[in-house]
Amino acid sequence: MLRIFLFGSAVAGLLFVSLGYAVIRGEVKAEPSASGSVSGEPSASGSVSGEPSPSGGGGTTVAIANLAFGPNLTVAPGTAVTFTNNDTVLHTATNGTDGNPAPSPLFDLQLPPGASESYTFADPGTYPVTCTVHPTMNMTITVQ
Repeated sequence: MLRIFLFGSAVAGLLFVSLGYAVIRGEVKAEPSASGSVSGEPSASGSVSGEPSPSGGGGTTVAIANLAFGPNLTVAPGTAVTFTNNDTVLHTATNGTDGNPAPSPLFDLQLPPGASESYTFADPGTYPVTCTVHPTMNMTITVQ
């Protein structure tokens, strides 16, 4: 009976270590929290508009949490979008999809844990955003 208990304990321990390793490597994606991961109030379309920045353009923040960007955004031209890494692992906010940068990406922000970086979207268009470290992290920013 003791052998069965010890074997079961070893298997359970191995499963917990494997799960922890998968989370650290970004292979297991946690769902974003219900508290939201973007500052500002969403509109009916799901877009978020931020408060004006001192430079006269608009600004909004995307909070990266639980290995996920916030929801897709729609912003006005001249809006500065600040990406804040609230996770305990490195992320990027890179112009591209599925972990791959776009050809000649407009931005490639390196975001260690706790860091924030901004990019100002000057021209109308649709801009895919990805994390080159975690290819399942993707969002779209529409400028109109």
